[in-house]
Amino acid sequence: MTRLLITITAHVLLMLAGCAQKPVTQAGFKSQDAVSYVQAHGVKVDMQLPQAFVGASTVVDAEAAQKAASSSHNLIASSGNTAGLAGLLVASLINTQMGSGSLQRDAEKAAVRESLPLASLLAGVPLQERLQQRFQRASQAAGIKQGIGDISARLVIEPKLMLTPDRGSFVLINQVQVQDIAGSALYRMRIEVSSQPIRRCGKQCIDDGTLDLAQVTAVLDECIEESMRVLAADLMLPAPPEAAQETLRYVLNGQRVVERGYQLANTGNYWRYRDLYGAVKSVPVPFEDALTQAQLQTVYGR
Repeated sequence: MTRLLITITAHVLLMLAGCAQKPVTQAGFKSQDAVSYVQAHGVKVDMQLPQAFVGASTVVDAEAAQKAASSSHNLIASSGNTAGLAGLLVASLINTQMGSGSLQRDAEKAAVRESLPLASLLAGVPLQERLQQRFQRASQAAGIKQGIGDISARLVIEPKLMLTPDRGSFVLINQVQVQDIAGSALYRMRIEVSSQPIRRCGKQCIDDGTLDLAQVTAVLDECIEESMRVLAADLMLPAPPEAAQETLRYVLNGQRVVERGYQLANTGNYWRYRDLYGAVKSVPVPFEDALTQAQLQTVYGR
């Protein structure tokens, strides 16, 4: 019974910490005029570099959660002996919240510390100029018409790198907007592209923890190109029918991902889907039991 209580409390702590760190994803939006406006007038890319370009996902230490659970169980047991059921519930709630908050703060501090090597590596790169050029070239290569007149659409992109839990790769998260000449949003989307590994193979091909600037920038460029391919395709896609929703499964960086969403047409080495919040995600691994291109065309009526 004691072991069961400790196990349950540990799971609660991990789940609360996970809920606290989950970002709120803005729903996607596309007006009926978005495609026609872009096709008629083209776009001018406006890449807006955030102050904190590099971050890292927070990871709650499982061993620390187990220790916190043991402490919580001891407090709950002592409270239950003297305060009855009400005391037991209050002690459980307070101690669980305190434990979760402490674990979350530790995880956030560790994430900041572990993102520093990549942030320091990129600090010597003129990111504003470089990323502006890369996004512009990638959008043109993806077939998005480039604007030259005064009434061109404004393609606003705010990118951010988030290191994955294993710190061996990152997710390029792009908040994208297409605006008309008046600044009204015609299209809004969150596009997430998971990268290839960025860690350099060390002695005897064992990861030595070092980062190579040329390798990192090459991987980043690949993610930028895929982001613009996703944008070009998504602008043309109709909204997926509710019947197309499915459970998507894949293994990324040794972790199994299971998420409800809508599979989209894949291209090259990337597989794409739209999650239930409206964001489009692209991963460099295939889905399990993926729909074929013919099946996708049937689903989307194309």
